[in-house]
Amino acid sequence: MQNEELLVVGDKVDLLGDQNRLYRTMIEDVSENRVFLVGVPRHGGVPMPLHIDDTLYMIFYRESGRFVTEMQVVRFDKIGDVRYTWLYQLTEPVKNQRREAFRVPIIFDASICEYTEGLEEKLSPFGTPEKKTPPAESADESAASPPESVAPPPESVAVVLDEVKSRDISLTGTALVTKNEYKVGEKYLLKLFINGPINGPKAGAPPFHTCATVKRVLPWRETGKSVVGFNFFGQTKDMSEHISKFVLEEQRRQLKQKRLIEN
Repeated sequence: MQNEELLVVGDKVDLLGDQNRLYRTMIEDVSENRVFLVGVPRHGGVPMPLHIDDTLYMIFYRESGRFVTEMQVVRFDKIGDVRYTWLYQLTEPVKNQRREAFRVPIIFDASICEYTEGLEEKLSPFGTPEKKTPPAESADESAASPPESVAPPPESVAVVLDEVKSRDISLTGTALVTKNEYKVGEKYLLKLFINGPINGPKAGAPPFHTCATVKRVLPWRETGKSVVGFNFFGQTKDMSEHISKFVLEEQRRQLKQKRLIEN
């Protein structure tokens, strides 16, 4: 490995597991057998739940970009009241192009929908949660107060303008292939079908909703179509981490597939 790919004592790293959150910690010790001691990983002050044999991603940063490697929990050590974790490095670090703009090529279904001002503040990115049924009212109470009307979530009534396929996705945006015309600076609501084991609206999983701005429009080969690059905006931290986990897992899947082909 090159020097910039080596993890050293004092490196601040992020751990990404099944919780769709980045947990920050630091390398406390390094052994010769690709085993690393880290402190308690935390997200917003909350410790990361870890168990022996758990696998997770470790993300660390250098001047040239972001590196990702896969780790496995092998042991816990308690020093005083603090529990430290030993992680075994399963894979060589893979360098991303830029910290937040690594693009992974992938085809999934997407819908481009009408955007209304302030939509990003009302969005339910992971699907609208099921509403709880209120307690039954007596006949007198129901007669005195008419049922309260509940407005549908904005993403469920947004007008679909285009049904398209993706070309790639990153933490900060996505590229979609379309035959329709779009202009740089226009804002849209995107529905990205990336939440299920099978990408697509028929998979049963709800789409991921995000607002996005058209960044660039390029001709797509000689098909008469265009590749439209979108930049996400108005995302919460949970939304960004959801996209980040998806991108990292897809990158890992493609690397494994490439190794199988090469072997």
